[in-house]
Amino acid sequence: MSAQVAIVCDQCGDLGNVGSTPHDARTVLNGWSRRHGMDLCPLCRMIAESRTRLTHTGTAGATR
Repeated sequence: MSAQVAIVCDQCGDLGNVGSTPHDARTVLNGWSRRHGMDLCPLCRMIAESRTRLTHTGTAGATR
């Protein structure tokens, strides 16, 4: 029996894919990303990017 690796979203727990190595499991994941060592599904990635934009926009507006 060989070991299997599961790629799971670190935010919501969505199962992305299973493979024999992390690299193999990630190769078929469209829209997924790794940010700060965390695997993010497409929805959680978009939320994180939106939060980052809002934080930068809010900070820039407060300094004016």
